[in-house]
Amino acid sequence: MEILKQLYKISSKSGMEDRIKSFVLGSVNDVDLKVDTDDIGNLFITKGIADTYPCVAAHLDEIHNPCEREIVIEGDKMFTVNRLWNRVGCGADDKNGLWVIINLLHSEPILKVALFVQEERTGDIPGCRGARACDLSFFSDVKFVLECDRKGCSDVVYIGKGETLLCERDFIPQNLLDYYGYEMVRGGKTDVVELKMRGLEIPMCNIGCGYYDAHKNSEYIMFSELQNCLSFVRDVLKSI
Repeated sequence: MEILKQLYKISSKSGMEDRIKSFVLGSVNDVDLKVDTDDIGNLFITKGIADTYPCVAAHLDEIHNPCEREIVIEGDKMFTVNRLWNRVGCGADDKNGLWVIINLLHSEPILKVALFVQEERTGDIPGCRGARACDLSFFSDVKFVLECDRKGCSDVVYIGKGETLLCERDFIPQNLLDYYGYEMVRGGKTDVVELKMRGLEIPMCNIGCGYYDAHKNSEYIMFSELQNCLSFVRDVLKSI
């Protein structure tokens, strides 16, 4: 949980992701990884040597303006406040996804990771700018992409914005969906939708990772649901 707390304390508004990138890489500096970046600032990480890789994705930025945050824990619930003890958003969209990835980089022997900048829409500037600008060749040996960037604890988005088919409805075994309390649903726009719209023809999906009230000062997370997401993703990686 300590890493998660530190993630929430770091402001990473779109276009200001340097601190969060440094923290994520510092959290896995004891792991043998190949790390690349591109002109816009995305991070691409490879662990292990294989002919093909599973890939997990998240975005590094958040919608909230920079401020100092303190963590409040009430049982299973976590949220953040400012110096005046007023609620402020913690950026769990998508720091929860970053937490999942940090854990996976420590535990999984073979893995690729895509960490995108500037996913959030800012004013009149559309979101998913990192995914829109990235070189798709990173995914040439990737079997599928799992993104943990969905609200709640039960959704696996297989159809994204604009009726974009991310994967078949039976992509994830039904027994895993049932065991972890997930279901295949329609959803909105995120990085994997942008990748699919650009023509990346591999299965992808977006998985609920335990945050609520995204983009609001009332944003909060349920830690047990985030842990459940991590366990679910680990089992999906093993089964596909």
